[in-house]
Amino acid sequence: MPVVSCDTVFVTAGRRHILRDCSFSLSPGSFTGVLGPNGAGKTTLLKLCNALVLPAKGIVTCLGEKVSAKNARSLRKRIGYVSQFRSIDARQPITVFESVLSGTYGRLGLFHNPQKRERDLAYRALEAVSGAHLASRPLGHLSGGESQRIAIARALAQEPELLLLDEPTSSLDWHARREILHLIGVLQKQMALTVLMVTHELNALPELCDAIIFIKEGRIVWRGPVREGFSEARLSSAFDTPVTVLLHDNRPVVLV
Repeated sequence: MPVVSCDTVFVTAGRRHILRDCSFSLSPGSFTGVLGPNGAGKTTLLKLCNALVLPAKGIVTCLGEKVSAKNARSLRKRIGYVSQFRSIDARQPITVFESVLSGTYGRLGLFHNPQKRERDLAYRALEAVSGAHLASRPLGHLSGGESQRIAIARALAQEPELLLLDEPTSSLDWHARREILHLIGVLQKQMALTVLMVTHELNALPELCDAIIFIKEGRIVWRGPVREGFSEARLSSAFDTPVTVLLHDNRPVVLV
């Protein structure tokens, strides 16, 4: 059974179609990259999978359930979501450990305080991203790369059955980008996570992903194995700009 399945889905805002006639599925343990120009509908696709938006038409099935207004909240407790990097006010009175621990609150429920199990989950999540040494540091005192590691740890503390990543390396320097993408790849393999990631890091995808989805003007214009997607014609069409693809050590490298 697919972890996520979208069948002829439309998402609207007023009279405007944000997503149109979208169909795809995610297999358990797969890693899928989502590519496309700005404004194409990539983030909306993630929100659709996270039950943050509901289809105006079509069917979305997530984790074995047809997504609806009634079960959207309960489904989100089973889905980890990492957004784009945003700076945090250094005066915010919360530690890294407290931030990661908050990832357990959704499954814990209202009026229940975290116990040893939740604290152990948070600490193991920090260890998984090599961030245990940051546990007592104020959350607002981290670098961009450290902040994204902690955001990933917070999602892992939720014990997600699906991990959604929305441009997790945006606004980071090249070294931090490489570290975060490597970390995501390692975690996905070690934990057999099903991952859907929006990104502009084209050259990282052949090593990370099994499949890719191209979105343009709200439509999925192509989906399939990552190596087949990395053709000059497909990439040039998706981004409306000439793209050159070279092979280096039998690995495609994109030049724009």
